[in-house]
Amino acid sequence: MDPTSLHVAETIGVTPMTWRTEYDLQLEIERALTAAGIPATREVHLGEGIGRIDLMAGRVGIEVKVGSTSTWADVTRQLGRYAWSDDIDELVLVTTTAKHRQVPGKVAGVPVRRVFLLEAGL
Repeated sequence: MDPTSLHVAETIGVTPMTWRTEYDLQLEIERALTAAGIPATREVHLGEGIGRIDLMAGRVGIEVKVGSTSTWADVTRQLGRYAWSDDIDELVLVTTTAKHRQVPGKVAGVPVRRVFLLEAGL
């Protein structure tokens, strides 16, 4: 059975993580999901014009933002591109940026769960 965005988000949210960079946090998330029995793949290309998402766990796409200068509107547009992929049923946004709280719970018809982590991993 494929994992749901709720299971993915809960696993990430309850796992203590330390990081310095977005790359570090992506690795920590991959390890946490794998330890929970949720296979995850990093840097997945979703197709021409859609782009590459940070991680996939089944049909759940996971986008990670650390100390991002991207506005919530920028992130929403990015998630909207991912939502067009036939490989994605749900999205999880993992962010350390409070301004991303405005990202909606659904983008282009695809549910989005948000996981907010502290600004500093270490």
